[in-house]
Amino acid sequence: MPYKEFEIFHKKTGFVPQLLESIKDTDPEMFETISKLDDVILKDGALSEKQKRIIAMCLSAQRQCSKCVDTHAKAALYLGATKQEIMEALFVCLLVGGAPCLSAARRTIAFLRGQIDPLEFAGE
Repeated sequence: MPYKEFEIFHKKTGFVPQLLESIKDTDPEMFETISKLDDVILKDGALSEKQKRIIAMCLSAQRQCSKCVDTHAKAALYLGATKQEIMEALFVCLLVGGAPCLSAARRTIAFLRGQIDPLEFAGE
C-alpha cells in the first residue's frame, strides 16, 4: 500500500477498494475528500460504524450497485457483523426493494453460503 491513507482505510475496513486506488492515482484531492467524508459520516455515533456499513450495503443493493454491496458487506464483516446480520439486512432490502436487491447482492450471498473463497471475496 503506497499511500498512508490506504493504510488508514485498510485498518478501518480490512481492504482498499480498487476504485479508491484509481481515484487516488488520478485525483489525490478527490481521494482526500472521499476519505474525509467516510471518516465523518461512518464514525461511531448513535449508530455504530458496523450498523452504518450495513445500511450502506442495503442502500447499495437498492441502487443495484453489486460492487458497492460487496464493498460495504466486506467492511461490515470486518467490523464484526455476522453473516446472519448481513443476510437479515438483505432480506429487509427484498421486502422494500424486491428481488433485484438480492440480485445485486449475489456475490455477497454466495460468499456467505461458502461458495466464494474468503480470499477471493476480499479482493476485487
